[in-house]
Amino acid sequence: MKSSLRSIYQRKIAKIIVILFIFFSSSGYFDHVSPAFALPHHVASLPYRLPGIVVPLLLNHAIRRGITSPNKILQLSVHLALRNEKLLDLLLTKQADPTSPLFHHYLTPQEFKSQFGPTKDAVNNVKLFLQSHHLAVTSISSNNLVIHTVGSVAAIESTFSIMLYDYIINGRTAFAPSLNPAVPNDLAPSLRNIAGLNNLSMYEPRYRMLKEDAPPHPLPISYTPNDIQVAYDVKPLLNTGANGAGQTIALFELDGYNPADITTYLDLYKLGPKKFSDVLIDGTRNVPGSGAIETTLDMEMVSSMAPNALQKVYIGPNTTVGVNDTYNAIVTDNSAKVVSTSWGQCEQAAGEAEMGTLHDIFRQGAAQGQTFFAASGDDGAYDCGDTSLSVDSPANQPSVVGVGGTTLLLNKDSTYGSESAWSTIVRTQLLGGGGGLSSYFSRPAYQNNLAITSPQRMVPDVSANADPATGYSVYCSGGNTSICKGWITVGGTSASAPVWAGMAADINQYLTKQKKISLGNANSILYALSNTPQRYPAYHDVTTGTNAFYKATIGYDLATGLGTPDIWNIARNLSGSILRGPALSEGDPG
Repeated sequence: MKSSLRSIYQRKIAKIIVILFIFFSSSGYFDHVSPAFALPHHVASLPYRLPGIVVPLLLNHAIRRGITSPNKILQLSVHLALRNEKLLDLLLTKQADPTSPLFHHYLTPQEFKSQFGPTKDAVNNVKLFLQSHHLAVTSISSNNLVIHTVGSVAAIESTFSIMLYDYIINGRTAFAPSLNPAVPNDLAPSLRNIAGLNNLSMYEPRYRMLKEDAPPHPLPISYTPNDIQVAYDVKPLLNTGANGAGQTIALFELDGYNPADITTYLDLYKLGPKKFSDVLIDGTRNVPGSGAIETTLDMEMVSSMAPNALQKVYIGPNTTVGVNDTYNAIVTDNSAKVVSTSWGQCEQAAGEAEMGTLHDIFRQGAAQGQTFFAASGDDGAYDCGDTSLSVDSPANQPSVVGVGGTTLLLNKDSTYGSESAWSTIVRTQLLGGGGGLSSYFSRPAYQNNLAITSPQRMVPDVSANADPATGYSVYCSGGNTSICKGWITVGGTSASAPVWAGMAADINQYLTKQKKISLGNANSILYALSNTPQRYPAYHDVTTGTNAFYKATIGYDLATGLGTPDIWNIARNLSGSILRGPALSEGDPG
């Protein structure tokens, strides 16, 4: 029966998309070329420089030391542009509209590729161009979005008409071009980005600790799983048996972890046996390094909220190529409907081309019904660490749920006490939940009915406890031994994102048991819970405090978003009228 329903829905989706495509094509809807790919009025034989790959913010903070060795071997990933992007955006809108016949009818990776992925011809043309310049093509991603190539600096410079220079930035040596890469005019519309031409920026984990020499466990300010389950009203949901069973959560990671640490955590808090497995990207190994605390934190926070969910830990290298490949693997695998990421970089350091690449990847995930929860950063409204207002990537992405941070105070019985936007100064360092206005993305439709009327994408969407002064009990012994000394207290939006991911998995299981469709791509639903009348209050509206610039106010604000969750109320609301439609969501494991 379930497979029969899925087959019917697949045929319906394909038919509707074909009708929409024919209609918009005939009306000239696709005739306009996006400004990012509009070709200049040059002679056809002249090259076109792809915009947004050189990142001025990084170059302005780097010291040039000379040319990069021409014999140095680099691995690049060439990212192709999606097809039918306006149709894709229209589909995403319809999938989020409860009145549409396409509501929550999601695509498979194969369907996405056939309707929106780069064509074989586009892939072959780019491949031939690379090979003709003595660059080896090593692989092509299953969605045709990424072509991996390797070659010497000399060959790369010749191919793209650039020069690579060595720089000193943040105490390390890096390389970068001073010009955007040039490509033939006829290939330019097919290309989005060339990742790997610089390594000036690395992703950073978004955890925070008050001090590294934290006292032994337990601490009065170390919240246990039970504390958070009670405070955010997860207990009633868990008591129904909705503890993540049958759900898969993907964790985006750029460092390894010690599996014994997770087992120690699970054993102490009686969360059951381990349920995690690794997916290693681009030749990585699960070896705990300096960022092991982040991976450990993510896994333990997910376990604290959804102890029976399967965790797939995607571990990639901390490079631009590695970041993109890891996200793309999560999307093309499509085995997890909930994803958590606590690694990021400030929007201006990411660069426009890179954000465009991530936009394509996350839109595929959204079209498939995947929800990404991303930490919004821990530098308050100043994500770049300077005096400029900025937000974090990828929490800035319209197809991602940006999760901000609060300071949560509990009553003696662990019930919810009070909450304020998180910001503080520790040893002259400003800390706080990330939030503000994107300088790259415009406001998505789900943010239209807010008191704030900015035309820009607003961050965060939701929040949870993140203040390290009211942090989480974590066990970590792998990697950085100056931090991972056993039982420690950790905060940051690195914790609030996986807490939300775990709670979302519980909700999905509960809705499936109620024969309702699950969260799918959740942003529009999360906003509907606030903007439309509900039987039960879905959020704690945080109205005090700031994130060091923006104030928490009644309703949505740029310090805490919609607020923090009452999960049992959210689950009960969603089992009612907001998620109408058939019980089986396309792409849902059921």
